[in-house]
Amino acid sequence: MLGAWLLALPALSAQVPSARELRPNLVDNIERPLRYTPDGEDFVIVNGGEFFNRPLYGGNTAFRVDAGDRPEFVLYLPGRGGNLRLGLCRKVERADPSALASTQRVEVNALHHDAKWLHDAAHIEARYRPGGMLYTIRDPLLGDGTLHLVAYATTATEGLILRIEANDIPAGLKLLWVYGGVNGQRGRRDGDIGTENVPISEWFQLKPEFCAGNRIELGKDTFTLTAKLPRDQTATLRGLVPAGATLGLADASQWNDCAKLFSVGASLDDARGRAQGAPLQVVTGRVVLAAGGPLFLAIQRTDAPAVATELDTYRAVQVERADPSALGAEERAEVSAFHPQDLPALFAATEAHFAKLRGQLKVETPDPYLNAAIGALNVAADAVWDEPQGAVMHGAIAWRSKLLGWRGPYAMDALGWHDRARRHLAYWATRQNTDPIPESFPPPEPETNLARSRRALHSNGNLSASHYDMNLVYIDALFRHLLWTGDLAFAREVWPVIERHLAWERRLFRREFTTKTGEKLPLYEAYAAIWASDDLQYHGGGTAHASAYNTWHNRMAGRVASLLGHDPAPFDREADLIARGMRELLWTGTHFAEFKDLLGRQLMHPSAGLWTFYHTLDAGIPNSEEAALMVGRLPPTIPVRGPGVPTDRAYAMHASTDWLPYTWSLNNV
Repeated sequence: MLGAWLLALPALSAQVPSARELRPNLVDNIERPLRYTPDGEDFVIVNGGEFFNRPLYGGNTAFRVDAGDRPEFVLYLPGRGGNLRLGLCRKVERADPSALASTQRVEVNALHHDAKWLHDAAHIEARYRPGGMLYTIRDPLLGDGTLHLVAYATTATEGLILRIEANDIPAGLKLLWVYGGVNGQRGRRDGDIGTENVPISEWFQLKPEFCAGNRIELGKDTFTLTAKLPRDQTATLRGLVPAGATLGLADASQWNDCAKLFSVGASLDDARGRAQGAPLQVVTGRVVLAAGGPLFLAIQRTDAPAVATELDTYRAVQVERADPSALGAEERAEVSAFHPQDLPALFAATEAHFAKLRGQLKVETPDPYLNAAIGALNVAADAVWDEPQGAVMHGAIAWRSKLLGWRGPYAMDALGWHDRARRHLAYWATRQNTDPIPESFPPPEPETNLARSRRALHSNGNLSASHYDMNLVYIDALFRHLLWTGDLAFAREVWPVIERHLAWERRLFRREFTTKTGEKLPLYEAYAAIWASDDLQYHGGGTAHASAYNTWHNRMAGRVASLLGHDPAPFDREADLIARGMRELLWTGTHFAEFKDLLGRQLMHPSAGLWTFYHTLDAGIPNSEEAALMVGRLPPTIPVRGPGVPTDRAYAMHASTDWLPYTWSLNNV
């Protein structure tokens, strides 16, 4: 079958989704193993191979903690905020090393079997309960017992908190931990999956050189790590450990060797000597594990970080304009440092926060995958909200930037956060260009290969000052917010924004075509207006999805105008004209064509993308009979099947288009 080209998975045994090659989806090679299984509101994997592929978000800032199938954690400030590893050490009876001759001292290398990282345990059940990670660990070092580890990014301040409980374990077993490697280094796109030069499981692994410039101070049940960051910034992170724990320093070059790092079998003096002499250090800790009450371990950022600077990649899509919210956005409240005795209450509050967040919206369907996905949707939508800036970010990891665009703002209203939606929409209303409208449009620019005229694009009515038409989706989200809330006061406040936008769209993107009867009717050009826009080109022609947007927006503007006491006639008239243009110029008899050429023979292109189907339906253009016809002309689906995939129903992915050859954003699923 014809289908999109997808990134191929490596060998099944590794269970790692990192890309290595491109190959087409054909009927005989589409099987993929199911890695995660829903269990109530959780997603579960046993002995998975991934590190750092499960972000844990905290208190609506750019800070996060990356966890994974294996229990190791990396803090992201943004920028590397240090790795935290945990291990086990079995008590071994031996003579007092101080009573032995130096040549008789026990060698470290002979004792590897006594110490082990948790991520190397024999059995690891990793359970993503949206907002947190829960691990159940079994291993010969635990005897017949189990270790339960729960991790959250804290919401009160930026940090990580762990709860560790052991059941039926051998006497004398110790929990080990090590932390370090804070340098603020940011990836090409902030460590998002598939965006770095190597897989994330490798990219986030600590290297000893990351510890350069880290200054560590040990206290009683606490430690403090101060690090130099890029742009002459610093970060201060405070560790809080269980009562009775032993803290120390270790040579970062031994990071991957649990026994050597903790100097298992060596004298305490030897261990201290090696650590003090190491140029690059990490902080270590150990405490006796006992069945019963839980242990808590936390790392908290205690300085007041500023709003993260944007990567050059993010700034490249925007034109600099004064931001009225910039002053004050950089200032953050002072951070109250927690103390070890605070950790049980802090953990309980964090756990309760995410339990409530998972329940923001719930669904009950026969499909366990859909039921579990809603809790994850709640957490993901909360993660793209930035509280200090009062805006929806473009992404929670990569593109965590105030880039006006797609998808995110709708979630605020759909999930019941109408106050957040209003704050976001009100912020961007202040960003609209109100400069005088130029008398003439400048021609397309040679430096963009005649692809755009930035002076025309960034004129009166434009909102985002980027190289996309992000106005369309902003206005769409704005109207849907007004429908959700009935907020007439806000409608009155943003009415001038709506008027300027519609005038801007007409100036730049309205195209008239002659019908068979000789009448001229409008369609609208799509200028990088939807998620597929990165490789979507229409040569100035009239498209179904941009025309559908403008039909509905003018229809809604007429409705709002009536409520506010303005004349709705110009908006209703434009909506009627575009709708007629779509019917006479794009309707094929079974579906709306993708677009109509502006130049040459003005051909109609009948092979429509998936977005043409749902945007025209969202705008209310087709009736129910026409919508049923359109379903029969959707792009092909690719079955989801392979080891572990349920067979009780036909799961499939919709291809975005049936176009060839493959290019990013057009042939995805």
